[in-house]
Amino acid sequence: MKKEYSIEKINFTSPTKEIFKSHDHYVIVLISRGNCYFELENGVVNCDTETAILLKPDTIIRMEYHTDKKPLELLLIRVVPEILEELSDESCDLEHGFSFIPLEKAMIHLDTRDTTLMKNITKTILQLSNESDAFGHELYQKNMLSVLLILFLRSCIASDHVKLSHRKKEFVMDDVFRYIRANLAGDLSLDILEEQFFVSRHHLCREFKKLTGQTIHSYIVKSRLDLCKKYIEMGKPIKEVYELGGFGSYNHFFRAFKKEYGMTPKEYYESLTE
Repeated sequence: MKKEYSIEKINFTSPTKEIFKSHDHYVIVLISRGNCYFELENGVVNCDTETAILLKPDTIIRMEYHTDKKPLELLLIRVVPEILEELSDESCDLEHGFSFIPLEKAMIHLDTRDTTLMKNITKTILQLSNESDAFGHELYQKNMLSVLLILFLRSCIASDHVKLSHRKKEFVMDDVFRYIRANLAGDLSLDILEEQFFVSRHHLCREFKKLTGQTIHSYIVKSRLDLCKKYIEMGKPIKEVYELGGFGSYNHFFRAFKKEYGMTPKEYYESLTE
């Protein structure tokens, strides 16, 4: 077969940033192992082994791999529109199926069965490249590729990726609020939130500000101060309150409290006994 399609396996073991270009191909990216971030139309999205990325021709996408604890393995399937037409028949127009997907670059949610099948077929086709003299080699390749593409398009039909991406974003943000409220006394740095929710800090900060009108830092400080007020009202010693409320030092707590409420923690405590 001519270079109408290609399959490539790429491994990463250390943090990196990559740019993938589709040129005149449709490109399917399967995550065989690990997780990474892709920059899509609705922001930077975490992708794992149950998601796939589709790039239409003449599209560029950025990928970030942040951790070296879990090696990342990607499978890239590149196909030109001409081979989609060649592999189609009257009952199944593969080229129409790919062009019908509305986004230039989209994340597709896969179910476990289809994920396993697609990755196994992809790796089988990779192995076939070393068996070009075997009986029926070209026909076997074409049939395997047809099954792979049909499985992928079925996953696209089953996964309304636009709605799912919005639901996932709202779901993640709800979880962020719950996590912050439940861990006010602990570490709520952006590093921790990024690791906890598999969302880049830039996307998280942008969506948080868009949703609340304030930064994550401001929200956390205000929530911690509200908690500290409750501890003061409960009669806990001022010197213990700042630790229970998650402030790193008394001076930080003192300045934040006075800025927010116009009085010192001690003055607030005394106002309760008047």
